[in-house]
Amino acid sequence: MIENSFLARPHPVFRDSYVEALREGFVWAARAPLDADAIAFVSSHFPDYLARLDEDGQMPKPGGPSLSGVPSITYWLVDGSAFIGAVNIRARIDTPSLVHFGGHVGYAVRPSRQGRGYGRRQLALALDICRGMGLCVPRLSCAQDNPASRRVIEANGGVLLRHCPPAWYAPYPYLLYEIPLL
Repeated sequence: MIENSFLARPHPVFRDSYVEALREGFVWAARAPLDADAIAFVSSHFPDYLARLDEDGQMPKPGGPSLSGVPSITYWLVDGSAFIGAVNIRARIDTPSLVHFGGHVGYAVRPSRQGRGYGRRQLALALDICRGMGLCVPRLSCAQDNPASRRVIEANGGVLLRHCPPAWYAPYPYLLYEIPLL
């Protein structure tokens, strides 16, 4: 149930549920769904995969090289041992792509749990962490053609800054928001 869900650090106890979500087509951080070989790699190297989630602010690509980025922390929305979604929080956004596109917070909910209020809850819990980190006005974005994410952001106090066209850091039109945390 949604009220029992909470943010937890990624942990091996969620492995089976996370791999199941990948098989459903779960993606986050603007990446494409993983193919069967990549999912098998994640499953068989799960402790290493978890260790790299926060490494230099980049979600790893299975079998791929580390990418430079900014420090971040990843949480998973869970209910018991069931993985529901993921959220990544960056304490600073000092690269052009993060300032203009990525923002402080990125999140996603697995396909089988979408449309049930989990996105709204996940973002609300992430904003509590942002408050604790001293982030007064976190920035977020969503694809212009993603009305569900837009509703999640606006339900959590998001203020639309602008409609943005595709650019070198964003292959599709998107909406840029800020959420004042009072």
